[in-house]
Amino acid sequence: MHHLHPILQRQQIDYGIYVIEQTFSKPFNRAKLFNIGYSEALKHNNYSCLIFHDVDLLPLNDRNMYACSQQPRHMSSSINIFRYNLPYAELFGGVSAISAAQFRKLNGFSNRYFGWGGEDDDMYERVKKQRMSITRWPMHISRYTMLSHRKETPSEHRFEQASYTADKEVGDGITNLHYSVISSRPSPLYTHVIVEL
Repeated sequence: MHHLHPILQRQQIDYGIYVIEQTFSKPFNRAKLFNIGYSEALKHNNYSCLIFHDVDLLPLNDRNMYACSQQPRHMSSSINIFRYNLPYAELFGGVSAISAAQFRKLNGFSNRYFGWGGEDDDMYERVKKQRMSITRWPMHISRYTMLSHRKETPSEHRFEQASYTADKEVGDGITNLHYSVISSRPSPLYTHVIVEL
Protein backbone atom coordinates (compact mmCIF):
# COMPACT_ATOMS: atom_id res chain seq x y z
CA MET A 1 0.00 0.00 0.00
CA HIS A 2 2.81 2.37 0.82
CA HIS A 3 4.16 1.97 -2.72
CA LEU A 4 0.84 2.12 -4.58
CA HIS A 5 -0.91 5.04 -2.87
CA PRO A 6 1.71 7.67 -3.83
CA ILE A 7 1.51 6.61 -7.49
CA LEU A 8 -2.29 6.79 -7.53
CA GLN A 9 -2.21 10.18 -5.80
CA ARG A 10 0.29 11.53 -8.33
CA GLN A 11 -2.09 10.35 -11.07
CA GLN A 12 -4.78 12.49 -9.37
CA ILE A 13 -7.52 9.91 -9.63
CA ASP A 14 -10.41 9.11 -7.32
CA TYR A 15 -10.05 5.51 -6.17
CA GLY A 16 -10.70 2.90 -3.50
CA ILE A 17 -8.66 -0.20 -2.72
CA TYR A 18 -10.33 -3.45 -1.66
CA VAL A 19 -8.22 -6.34 -0.36
CA ILE A 20 -10.24 -9.56 -0.57
CA GLU A 21 -8.94 -12.49 1.45
CA GLN A 22 -10.43 -15.95 1.70
CA THR A 23 -10.51 -18.28 4.69
CA PHE A 24 -8.62 -21.57 4.48
CA SER A 25 -11.72 -23.78 4.22
CA LYS A 26 -11.23 -24.30 0.46
CA PRO A 27 -8.28 -24.11 -1.97
CA PHE A 28 -7.29 -20.65 -3.21
CA ASN A 29 -9.56 -19.22 -5.93
CA ARG A 30 -8.07 -16.00 -7.33
CA ALA A 31 -10.75 -15.47 -9.98
CA LYS A 32 -13.63 -15.84 -7.55
CA LEU A 33 -11.91 -13.38 -5.20
CA PHE A 34 -11.80 -10.87 -8.07
CA ASN A 35 -15.53 -11.36 -8.63
CA ILE A 36 -16.11 -10.82 -4.91
CA GLY A 37 -13.97 -7.68 -5.06
CA TYR A 38 -16.22 -6.36 -7.81
CA SER A 39 -19.34 -7.18 -5.81
CA GLU A 40 -18.07 -5.71 -2.53
CA ALA A 41 -16.64 -2.53 -4.12
CA LEU A 42 -19.92 -1.75 -5.85
CA LYS A 43 -21.72 -1.97 -2.51
CA HIS A 44 -19.76 1.11 -1.42
CA ASN A 45 -19.40 3.16 -4.57
CA ASN A 46 -20.63 3.19 -8.15
CA TYR A 47 -17.17 2.53 -9.63
CA SER A 48 -17.07 2.68 -13.43
CA CYS A 49 -13.49 1.37 -13.72
CA LEU A 50 -12.04 -1.72 -12.04
CA ILE A 51 -8.39 -2.65 -11.63
CA PHE A 52 -7.82 -6.30 -10.75
CA HIS A 53 -4.42 -6.40 -9.06
CA ASP A 54 -2.28 -9.24 -7.73
CA VAL A 55 -0.94 -8.17 -4.34
CA ASP A 56 2.63 -9.19 -5.18
CA LEU A 57 3.07 -6.72 -8.09
CA LEU A 58 4.41 -3.19 -7.71
CA PRO A 59 4.11 -0.69 -10.59
CA LEU A 60 7.36 1.04 -11.60
CA ASN A 61 6.15 3.80 -13.92
CA ASP A 62 3.73 6.60 -13.03
CA ARG A 63 2.66 6.82 -16.68
CA ASN A 64 0.97 3.43 -16.37
CA MET A 65 -2.39 5.03 -15.68
CA TYR A 66 -4.74 3.26 -13.28
CA ALA A 67 -7.75 4.00 -15.48
CA CYS A 68 -9.95 2.23 -18.01
CA SER A 69 -10.17 2.71 -21.75
CA GLN A 70 -12.56 1.57 -24.48
CA GLN A 71 -11.14 -1.97 -24.35
CA PRO A 72 -9.86 -4.11 -21.47
CA ARG A 73 -6.20 -3.33 -20.75
CA HIS A 74 -3.49 -5.67 -19.56
CA MET A 75 -1.45 -3.33 -17.36
CA SER A 76 1.38 -5.65 -16.24
CA SER A 77 2.80 -6.89 -19.53
CA SER A 78 6.39 -6.19 -18.48
CA ILE A 79 7.41 -7.93 -15.21
CA ASN A 80 10.91 -8.36 -13.82
CA ILE A 81 10.61 -12.16 -13.36
CA PHE A 82 9.97 -12.47 -17.11
CA ARG A 83 12.92 -10.14 -17.87
CA TYR A 84 10.37 -7.45 -18.75
CA ASN A 85 9.06 -9.47 -21.70
CA LEU A 86 5.51 -10.65 -22.37
CA PRO A 87 5.58 -14.47 -21.97
CA TYR A 88 2.70 -15.03 -24.43
CA ALA A 89 0.27 -12.79 -26.31
CA GLU A 90 -2.87 -14.18 -24.65
CA LEU A 91 -1.70 -13.31 -21.12
CA PHE A 92 -4.26 -11.28 -19.17
CA GLY A 93 -3.04 -11.80 -15.60
CA GLY A 94 -1.25 -9.80 -12.95
CA VAL A 95 -2.89 -6.38 -13.23
CA SER A 96 -5.82 -5.66 -15.54
CA ALA A 97 -8.06 -2.64 -16.10
CA ILE A 98 -11.64 -3.19 -17.25
CA SER A 99 -14.73 -1.05 -17.08
CA ALA A 100 -17.60 -2.19 -14.86
CA ALA A 101 -19.84 -2.37 -17.96
CA GLN A 102 -17.32 -4.60 -19.78
CA PHE A 103 -16.94 -6.78 -16.68
CA ARG A 104 -20.71 -7.30 -16.50
CA LYS A 105 -20.83 -8.15 -20.22
CA LEU A 106 -18.13 -10.79 -19.66
CA ASN A 107 -19.96 -12.08 -16.57
CA GLY A 108 -16.74 -11.51 -14.64
CA PHE A 109 -14.18 -14.25 -14.08
CA SER A 110 -14.98 -17.95 -13.85
CA ASN A 111 -15.67 -19.16 -10.30
CA ARG A 112 -14.43 -22.68 -11.07
CA TYR A 113 -10.64 -22.28 -10.86
CA PHE A 114 -9.54 -23.58 -7.49
CA GLY A 115 -5.77 -23.75 -7.11
CA TRP A 116 -3.21 -21.83 -9.14
CA GLY A 117 -3.47 -21.19 -12.88
CA GLY A 118 -5.86 -21.11 -15.80
CA GLU A 119 -8.22 -18.32 -14.75
CA ASP A 120 -6.33 -15.63 -16.71
CA ASP A 121 -6.45 -17.66 -19.91
CA ASP A 122 -10.15 -18.26 -19.31
CA MET A 123 -10.71 -14.50 -19.00
CA TYR A 124 -8.76 -13.90 -22.21
CA GLU A 125 -11.15 -16.30 -23.98
CA ARG A 126 -14.17 -14.47 -22.54
CA VAL A 127 -12.81 -11.15 -23.82
CA LYS A 128 -12.20 -12.63 -27.27
CA LYS A 129 -15.63 -14.29 -27.40
CA GLN A 130 -17.30 -10.91 -26.71
CA ARG A 131 -15.30 -9.41 -29.61
CA MET A 132 -13.33 -7.13 -27.33
CA SER A 133 -9.60 -6.73 -27.69
CA ILE A 134 -6.91 -6.48 -25.04
CA THR A 135 -4.78 -3.35 -25.16
CA ARG A 136 -1.37 -2.74 -23.60
CA TRP A 137 0.86 0.26 -22.99
CA PRO A 138 4.42 0.02 -24.35
CA MET A 139 6.68 -2.29 -22.35
CA HIS A 140 8.72 0.53 -20.81
CA ILE A 141 5.51 1.99 -19.31
CA SER A 142 3.84 -1.25 -18.17
CA ARG A 143 6.73 -2.34 -15.94
CA TYR A 144 6.17 -4.08 -12.61
CA THR A 145 8.34 -5.81 -10.10
CA MET A 146 7.12 -8.94 -8.35
CA LEU A 147 7.71 -9.29 -4.63
CA SER A 148 9.54 -12.49 -3.79
CA HIS A 149 7.38 -15.26 -2.34
CA ARG A 150 7.00 -19.01 -2.43
CA LYS A 151 5.70 -20.12 -5.82
CA GLU A 152 2.52 -22.17 -5.79
CA THR A 153 2.24 -25.48 -7.62
CA PRO A 154 -0.06 -25.14 -10.65
CA SER A 155 -3.43 -26.87 -10.33
CA GLU A 156 -3.39 -30.20 -12.15
CA HIS A 157 -7.03 -29.56 -13.16
CA ARG A 158 -6.54 -26.16 -14.82
CA PHE A 159 -6.60 -27.46 -18.42
CA GLU A 160 -9.75 -29.54 -17.99
CA GLN A 161 -11.35 -26.57 -16.19
CA ALA A 162 -10.50 -24.37 -19.17
CA SER A 163 -12.22 -26.67 -21.64
CA TYR A 164 -15.26 -26.95 -19.34
CA THR A 165 -15.73 -23.23 -18.74
CA ALA A 166 -15.35 -22.38 -22.42
CA ASP A 167 -18.70 -24.10 -22.94
CA LYS A 168 -20.34 -23.05 -19.65
CA GLU A 169 -19.22 -19.42 -19.25
CA VAL A 170 -22.68 -17.93 -19.81
CA GLY A 171 -23.79 -18.99 -16.33
CA ASP A 172 -20.38 -19.05 -14.63
CA GLY A 173 -19.19 -15.78 -13.13
CA ILE A 174 -20.78 -12.89 -11.27
CA THR A 175 -24.30 -14.17 -12.04
CA ASN A 176 -23.75 -17.34 -9.97
CA LEU A 177 -21.39 -15.87 -7.35
CA HIS A 178 -21.99 -17.19 -3.83
CA TYR A 179 -19.90 -16.33 -0.77
CA SER A 180 -20.21 -15.20 2.84
CA VAL A 181 -18.53 -12.11 4.27
CA ILE A 182 -16.78 -12.98 7.54
CA SER A 183 -15.61 -9.42 8.14
CA SER A 184 -15.35 -6.13 6.28
CA ARG A 185 -13.09 -3.50 7.80
CA PRO A 186 -12.68 -0.10 6.17
CA SER A 187 -9.52 1.84 6.99
CA PRO A 188 -8.08 5.08 5.61
CA LEU A 189 -5.85 3.20 3.13
CA TYR A 190 -8.04 0.28 2.02
CA THR A 191 -11.03 -1.91 2.86
CA HIS A 192 -10.11 -5.41 4.03
CA VAL A 193 -12.77 -8.06 3.38
CA ILE A 194 -12.47 -11.66 4.58
CA VAL A 195 -14.78 -14.14 2.88
CA GLU A 196 -15.81 -17.77 3.02
CA LEU A 197 -16.05 -19.27 -0.47
